[in-house]
Amino acid sequence: MEPLLQRHTSDFYTKYVSDLACGEQALSICKISDFIDELADNRLLLADFNWDDWYSNSHLVDKPEYIASASLYECQLLLTAMARLERLSPGVMDNMRHNGVLLAILARFNCISLTLS
Repeated sequence: MEPLLQRHTSDFYTKYVSDLACGEQALSICKISDFIDELADNRLLLADFNWDDWYSNSHLVDKPEYIASASLYECQLLLTAMARLERLSPGVMDNMRHNGVLLAILARFNCISLTLS
């Protein structure tokens, strides 16, 4: 992982941990849009996305604890798919937030960045 990417993943965790915490209240569309835009701006979404890879790894969103051992690529794959699905069906990202998936991905990003620093 590039040093710049290491810093970004740690920064994302710090910045979004409270917003993405599980809870009943929906996260605003603006907050979700900002989150997706920032992921893209910081190259945390995949430019070359393969839906077959998504289908092969989609089981990771079934339980947040599955993400604890996910690779960087798998985390990016999940976020990229969710961001694309959000455009077609608003509410996907908030549902993943509500289920603890987004926070688990950020925690995994943070863990990966700490082990590489």
